[in-house]
Amino acid sequence: MVKVNVKWGKEKFPDVEIDVTAPVELLKAQLFALTSVPVDRQKIMGVKGGTLKDDADLSTLGIKEGMTLMLMGSAEAVPEAPPVATVFAEDMPAIEVAAMGTDNPGGLSNLGNTCYLNSTLQCMKAIPEFSSSLKLYNGAGVPAEDSFVMAMRAIISELERSNAAREVQPLGFVRTFHDAFPMFAQRTPDGHPMQQDAEECWSTIVNALSQRMQLAVDGTNPRIAPTATVPVLPRMTALKRNLGDMLFGIELESSYKCLEGDEAYTKREGERSIKCHISEKTAHLYTALDVNLDETLEKRSEVLGRDAAYSRRSRLARLPPIFAVQFVRFAFRKDTNKRAKILRTVSFPPMLDVRNLCTAQLQASIAAHCTLLEQERDAKAGIAKAPAAATAGADGDAPMPIAPPPAPPAGAAPASAGAGSSGEPMIIEPLEPPKSKDELSKLATDAEGAECHDNKTGRYELFAIITHQGRTAEGGHYVAWIKKSAKKWLVFDDETVAEVDAERIKELYGGGDWHMAYMCLYRKMDTLTLDEEPKEKLELKPIKEKGFSMEGAAKKSAN
Repeated sequence: MVKVNVKWGKEKFPDVEIDVTAPVELLKAQLFALTSVPVDRQKIMGVKGGTLKDDADLSTLGIKEGMTLMLMGSAEAVPEAPPVATVFAEDMPAIEVAAMGTDNPGGLSNLGNTCYLNSTLQCMKAIPEFSSSLKLYNGAGVPAEDSFVMAMRAIISELERSNAAREVQPLGFVRTFHDAFPMFAQRTPDGHPMQQDAEECWSTIVNALSQRMQLAVDGTNPRIAPTATVPVLPRMTALKRNLGDMLFGIELESSYKCLEGDEAYTKREGERSIKCHISEKTAHLYTALDVNLDETLEKRSEVLGRDAAYSRRSRLARLPPIFAVQFVRFAFRKDTNKRAKILRTVSFPPMLDVRNLCTAQLQASIAAHCTLLEQERDAKAGIAKAPAAATAGADGDAPMPIAPPPAPPAGAAPASAGAGSSGEPMIIEPLEPPKSKDELSKLATDAEGAECHDNKTGRYELFAIITHQGRTAEGGHYVAWIKKSAKKWLVFDDETVAEVDAERIKELYGGGDWHMAYMCLYRKMDTLTLDEEPKEKLELKPIKEKGFSMEGAAKKSAN
């Protein structure tokens, strides 16, 4: 071993130990470690013979203790540190590691029997028009009671930004919610928060926001402003221009007839959800809707001057963007003096077709629009249909007859003409078919007005469900189910978010102690079938499926 000095430009490295019996490449490796000059760029001078060659024998070059070797060559640039420090999975919390393999959103912490509120908020977040309207709401200079609107905007925005790594803790929102609606802050005699009803929570929030938020359509973007007086929707008599009616407002054309006299009249009525009462004959959602639109009830008769029995036959006159259905599963039992749960199995479809339940005028408009969609679909597919036998219109087009109302699904009762118990088919007055495509377009757009006729196809897609597990409304557990794709749903069980197959939705029909549908939310379809959805909605990244066990959910029912 010999100690030499190495000079490289203005730098000098003293006492560098080299082994004169080792190959030259070892010396160059030592110099690379000192100077960062790559081996292929190094030129070493100061030895016998001038420049050191790669195949030289160092022991024959007269290298002595303390002599100076000259190094020439440019060093490589020092690599920069990465802009984001590398984090290894071994150093991350287990919950963040588990969230790396999914793009699922975050859940909501249960703050003590708040599952009814958590499931309601998750379903509201799944309605894009709902969250976009809240974002447009301007809280500057509004009354103090509108702090609830601002709290809703904040919690929905936080949920939209959340991910599976950590759940959202709605401490501030729950406090504001309880202050605004003290009935939901009730406690048991031993001081624990009482379980509340998810549908009452849903209706309370929708009604509160509707009182404060007026919508005025300007192109495609609504303008939001607080108001006390709101005008009715065009061609509507029972609905107002506010958040609740614009998104959920169902207008019914109801015919009343007194069963104890000759009094009869028709009126328009507005609802923000359809309540389906369950009887021993109820087996399908279609049956429940039909029976609840044709019913017998007792009301005040101004002619008789007392309460009397009336028959009411209602038909849908306005189809909203979101069709909310509540299964009335809780009934008061006189023997126990408590509300009990109706466990009867009631199936519901992934696509709800309500054309049979609409007024004749609305049916004609829907049929005309659907005919136009069929023509567009056939034209894209290159299918030419044979002209109808009727006389052609002035423009040469063959007449397009109005499509008949669809048949109810298998297992569903037919639409009735009376109080829903006679079993007679619903009779629709025949309408003269339009004779041209222009007439179809006019009928499809002008029959009820573009703004009122929000759903032009009469079809709805199931996208969210609130389920209840337990025997009474005062106990049990609420969970939200949100559609993610054609084959996958997300289950929001408070802070736990799991992914399940779409087939699992059939388990929510009822009939046992498992979760059963309490509210079903349908959104309007702009296509004729679910198969016509854009492909990008279905082509999602493969995600490792997480289990959702009955045992895990059953623990929640202790609430």
